[in-house]
Amino acid sequence: MSSELRRSNRLTDFLPISVFIRNNIDDSQVTGPFSARIVDVSNHGACLLMTQVMMQSFHIFHSTREDESIDLVLHIKAPATAEPIDIKAKPVWLNAAKMDDIKVFKMGVDFVNTIDNDLLRTINKLTRDI
Repeated sequence: MSSELRRSNRLTDFLPISVFIRNNIDDSQVTGPFSARIVDVSNHGACLLMTQVMMQSFHIFHSTREDESIDLVLHIKAPATAEPIDIKAKPVWLNAAKMDDIKVFKMGVDFVNTIDNDLLRTINKLTRDI
């Protein structure tokens, strides 16, 4: 019997987002955007679904893990929000899979700063509104 070891409950979503790669020292953009969807989200992290993980020679998982000065920025912009939501994250794991004959990647990320319940509810509401 296996048990869940997650730090917080996850909400299942399917929210389209953009992922930018930014230098956390001078806030310059390294590369991006990558298209992704949030599959599930919690206060501590999320699971992203992506069809592309390479942009030129930059690999969203490996290149980011090799350089501590680089963060992922999950950029959430929905018509219902006046201001976009940006959440800094670090990649934790990456798995390749197939969905309907399309190669996809699931990537787990930890948020640099834990998000509060209000922001988590906002993200969940955006998913229902799309």
